[in-house]
Amino acid sequence: MKLPDEALAVLSRPYTPLRKFIDASLLVCLSLGGLYLGARVGLAPRDATAGVAVVFSPWTSASETMARSVAHRGRFVRFGGVPFVAIVMPEDERYVGETLATGAWLVMDPRLLAACAGMLSPSTPVT
Repeated sequence: MKLPDEALAVLSRPYTPLRKFIDASLLVCLSLGGLYLGARVGLAPRDATAGVAVVFSPWTSASETMARSVAHRGRFVRFGGVPFVAIVMPEDERYVGETLATGAWLVMDPRLLAACAGMLSPSTPVT
């Protein structure tokens, strides 16, 4: 199969720094998007009424995290090691969708958060 002349002209252009930047940016965006979608699907709670961990943006204050986590019929239990993560007991299954729609980055099973708690909390030296 022979390529048309226009395609050959595009392929023969020099690989400029701008094109390298655009290619790298596209690769980073696709990688981060895939990671986020994988986390959103893979970390979703199986039974939301048994408790969920709600992750907001890292610049969310503790008071705002608490207010936003209980805004959709949920009972605040505790923070999840950092001020932008809250452990909540939702009253119904609609909590997850409503909380994600109003700005939460992730709503996940709190047991999975506990497994990663060592990464989120400050480490103390072992003596």
